[in-house]
Amino acid sequence: MPDIPQTRQSLLLELGRKSESAWVEFLQVYEGAIFRMCRSKGLQDADAQDVTQEVLAAVHARVATWDSDPDQGSFRGWLMRVARNISIDSVTNRARRSAGHGSGDSRVEQMLNEAPDPWQEDGSIFDLEYSRSMFAWAGEAVRGEVRSTTWKAFQLTSVQGLSAEDAAAQLGLTVGSVYTAKCRVVARIRAKIIQLEGGPSGPA
Repeated sequence: MPDIPQTRQSLLLELGRKSESAWVEFLQVYEGAIFRMCRSKGLQDADAQDVTQEVLAAVHARVATWDSDPDQGSFRGWLMRVARNISIDSVTNRARRSAGHGSGDSRVEQMLNEAPDPWQEDGSIFDLEYSRSMFAWAGEAVRGEVRSTTWKAFQLTSVQGLSAEDAAAQLGLTVGSVYTAKCRVVARIRAKIIQLEGGPSGPA
């Protein structure tokens, strides 16, 4: 998988200033990624929702303190640490509630020792979910910028896996038109992602 570009510095700066529009943009990209990663690490739906909201609240409160110095690590690395700590707290609290009150209870200690750390692995899963969220966000943005037949050609070939020939027959287009439509949408999606990440958008 190609390297994931760094989160746009201007977006993080605006988050630190509590910009509402920056926060909306952040949620569009990150909320789904955090939730799906929580689910993939074994948390139930309700618990994953709770952890996701706690992570987002923590980011909102602490993002201004994040150090952009490369020696201190990436923003997503910092986000992973916040999510991991909150997730572990959630598992710990559930174990204590299930075993009854009293931290000295041997049953509680046993449950805590046996409780899996859902964030034990590295951030590869988060990077994957982040990429998916970025692609979905960019795709929705591009969808409103192209003709419906162009979007359908992209959907049929890139998402549903149809051949260009089958997509052309279904849409009443030439095979060449399907290829052109697919390439146009893919280029626009890539440009949107680069633009979000702070690089030059290039030709759309």
